[in-house]
Amino acid sequence: MFKYLAYVSRQSHVITNNDLKELLSKSRTRNSEIEVTGMLIYFHGSFIQYLEGKEENIDSLYNKIAEDRRHQSVTEIDSGFSEKRAFSEWSMAFKKLQKDEAFEILGYKDLETAQLFDNYQSPDEHPALNLLNNYVKNL
Repeated sequence: MFKYLAYVSRQSHVITNNDLKELLSKSRTRNSEIEVTGMLIYFHGSFIQYLEGKEENIDSLYNKIAEDRRHQSVTEIDSGFSEKRAFSEWSMAFKKLQKDEAFEILGYKDLETAQLFDNYQSPDEHPALNLLNNYVKNL
């Protein structure tokens, strides 16, 4: 049984492409060491991330992310347990998403990053989860 967790956060300072590459390199190494897989989407200063692995590893990693000064407004949008991994081949898949790509994936034009932090009654309605799910379906 694997735990999965999805969250959104805002960058706390300007992140360059080189910063993103370094973050990904370190994350992929650490995630491989603790057998965590998942996906990270960077969209206009916000991160949308899906993590999966052993419960204690996911909880520990999420707590570190929540305390990381590179993130602010860290908000869990969904979590639970699954028999299978959704990203078994990827220690950390990554996509830097542009607005036109979000439009193609989600089917609507005006996704603003503020919407990612709105309170939704059901996780199924959250645009970040829709973005993750639809992006993966279109791989």
